[in-house]
Amino acid sequence: MRLQVLYFKINIYEKVSDVMIKDTDKYDESIRLSYNHATRMFLHLKNIVYKFDKLENPDDITIEVYRDSIIKKYEMLEDLLWKLLSKHFKSTGLNLNNPRSCYQQAFKEGLLDDIEIWDEILTSRNVTSHVYNEEDYEKIKKNIVQKYIKAIEEFLSEFEKRVL
Repeated sequence: MRLQVLYFKINIYEKVSDVMIKDTDKYDESIRLSYNHATRMFLHLKNIVYKFDKLENPDDITIEVYRDSIIKKYEMLEDLLWKLLSKHFKSTGLNLNNPRSCYQQAFKEGLLDDIEIWDEILTSRNVTSHVYNEEDYEKIKKNIVQKYIKAIEEFLSEFEKRVL
């Protein structure tokens, strides 16, 4: 009888272990796909910035189109980044469902170097849908180009090294 109970316990542990491995594989694939999507979006953003910098004497409409493209790619990228972090943390047992908590945890774990820049990244992202004057919109674009791209690139590199 005792041998049957022991066999039953071992069999259950093996099944639970198999389920945990399958869940981990599922998370790994999802994280990898999300990382690839975020990386592609980041490259698109960098390409738009590069092309904009290479323009000679652009007219006002061209400047506006490039600015709007930069900001839109940035909005989409920021959304992908915090969701990537959320998936990663979920795979480790943490259920974080908002950008600020994901960024704070990533900072605690050393995936982000500067939490202040990431607070600014999130604030700028939240503001983009409520900006109604050109100066503020231009300021956000300038921050994306001069500060946020570098921080995002560092994060993606660190994430690839430590998580993938």
